[in-house]
Amino acid sequence: QIRSVLPANRTVLIKLQRSEIPAFKNIDKIRIIYNHPLYPKYPPNTVVAEYSCAMNAKFDVLQMAIEKGLVHTEHIAWLDIGYFRNLLEPKFRPKDESFSLEVPANFNSSTVGMTIVTPWTELSKLTAWDYIRDNRVWVTGGFVLATKEVMMRFAQSYTLMVNELIDMGMSSTDQQVIGAMYSPEHIDQQQVDMAEYSCHDKQLGLYDILFFCLGYICKDTAEKRLQKQHTFTYGEPQPKAGIFSFRR
Repeated sequence: QIRSVLPANRTVLIKLQRSEIPAFKNIDKIRIIYNHPLYPKYPPNTVVAEYSCAMNAKFDVLQMAIEKGLVHTEHIAWLDIGYFRNLLEPKFRPKDESFSLEVPANFNSSTVGMTIVTPWTELSKLTAWDYIRDNRVWVTGGFVLATKEVMMRFAQSYTLMVNELIDMGMSSTDQQVIGAMYSPEHIDQQQVDMAEYSCHDKQLGLYDILFFCLGYICKDTAEKRLQKQHTFTYGEPQPKAGIFSFRR
């Protein structure tokens, strides 16, 4: 219903059973890990096996979408369904009800883009177990942006990391897995560099929700282009978000 105003070919809904998604094949192994009385408990991250599988599944379905030829653009993004929920509030809701997203002009297409939560300088020495034991977060998984080719390579590396952690008796959510991927003991295995995006408070309408930065930058990029088309001017200068390319 929400997308009914758009042409039918702009929306594809695919209903999947859990049994069709590779991430859920690990559910019994993850349950065993979480049932250990000494395993760290951070509900739902390290308590509900279904939740961890669902977080891991995002990279499965991204691969499925690309492999099935459903993505006809150069870039692809994962977007959590509630990511832009603040736009439902009257003070943030677009007056013309419009909404669109575009890749930022300065996006490095050789990287995968995410929003930073904790500076890398504070985390560079953490092990994979440190991320899980202490529930640490480097970048958020709510909005993940890359070209199709880069996303495929990143997703494959992600799945390998998930399986390796499970074999070692460790599991949590995508955010801890990504931290583990770039930890000292695993960073050399990674094929893709990370582009970390950060916003300052009140920028782009973000108040105490800075972990939504990259998605709102994409929204602002689209709005600026549309504004330019309609007025042939850029309007007021846009405050720049911080972009830090993490190199292996």
